[in-house]
Amino acid sequence: MQDETTVVDDADGHQQRITEALRSITERRAVIEQAKGMLMLVYGVDADEAFDVLRRQSQDNNVKLNLVAEQVMKDLVELARNKGPVRQLALGGLIDSANRRIKHSASRHPDGQRSTLPPG
Repeated sequence: MQDETTVVDDADGHQQRITEALRSITERRAVIEQAKGMLMLVYGVDADEAFDVLRRQSQDNNVKLNLVAEQVMKDLVELARNKGPVRQLALGGLIDSANRRIKHSASRHPDGQRSTLPPG
């Protein structure tokens, strides 16, 4: 039979795991929402179309959706720093090539869960 302290400790541990899982889900969802917003601005699509683009890339290339979203955000931020025709050309192939950059990053990190966002 468990004493009262053990029951409280178990409940606290369970609550902490739930809180951590919720935080993780919220962070991943925020990245997806930011990427959707960027795609909406760049390509002039609505939220559903932007999500469909991310989802399609995720499914077609067997890459987690949040990793596709992170890569798109990283690439669009980098492109925003550039000016001129190079920027316009690069935007065209951005989505289609994100999976290659993710696979390259994942191949360097055996867990496959490595964030594609720059550190910081």
